[in-house]
Amino acid sequence: MQQEVLSKQLDLSALLHDVSNSFKGASLIVNQLIDGAYGYSLEEIRPFLIALRDTNDRGMSLVEANRVSQEAKPVTVAQFDMLSFLQTTYSLFKPIAQYHSLNLHYETQSSYKHGTQVQDDSISIDRMLCNLVTNAIKYTLAGDIFLRLLNQEDDLIIEIEDTGCGIAAEQLSNIFIPLWRAPNSNLLHQSGMGLGLYIALCVAHAHGLRISVNSVAKQGTKFTIIFPYKDDGIYGVDGRMLPFVTKTSRKSEFGSRKF
Repeated sequence: MQQEVLSKQLDLSALLHDVSNSFKGASLIVNQLIDGAYGYSLEEIRPFLIALRDTNDRGMSLVEANRVSQEAKPVTVAQFDMLSFLQTTYSLFKPIAQYHSLNLHYETQSSYKHGTQVQDDSISIDRMLCNLVTNAIKYTLAGDIFLRLLNQEDDLIIEIEDTGCGIAAEQLSNIFIPLWRAPNSNLLHQSGMGLGLYIALCVAHAHGLRISVNSVAKQGTKFTIIFPYKDDGIYGVDGRMLPFVTKTSRKSEFGSRKF
């Protein structure tokens, strides 16, 4: 019973964490627009108005997805183009990166072995990616963040790499533990709940994806997400997707860099 209560508390905390991030991002973009950071004509600010709309829609989608999950309805799995999906993610975070004096890059290949069509729950995938990009921005004081869509043999992979503070080798086994925060978080004046990477891991596991991390302290961090190739030019789940469910975990479960 106690375990069930704790799991529900983590579910709620995870939802509040992600919705809060969405509306913080929207507020930041609004303040920049008011300050004239992107210009004053409609043509100049149109891309940022679109980013503002998408940020707000993302928060509402998370609330709706949580309502559906509480009603025990099946998760919606649909086919979508990951190339354009990541373009939206890039457009959403570009003004936020600019606000922090960071350069956000979106790098793609000229062609892909099996195309870029993915079959998955797009809301959960967006949730995972936004947490990883938010984390990269939060822990990069200066420099660049790279969002990449690449092929790795038959599989489709997403990389999110930054030139930030990095993670010490002895701390890598802790980063996906719920509510854990790096010792240097306070030194960097970064607030947070310690749930972003945990949510990303839960989504990856629920969708049958593989997530790995490579990091060097004071140099940067790279997260890699692998979407396995299925059949008929489609990547992603095969109909046996698990629901997104948070669970309490002990440190020993996260002892490897590949998850």
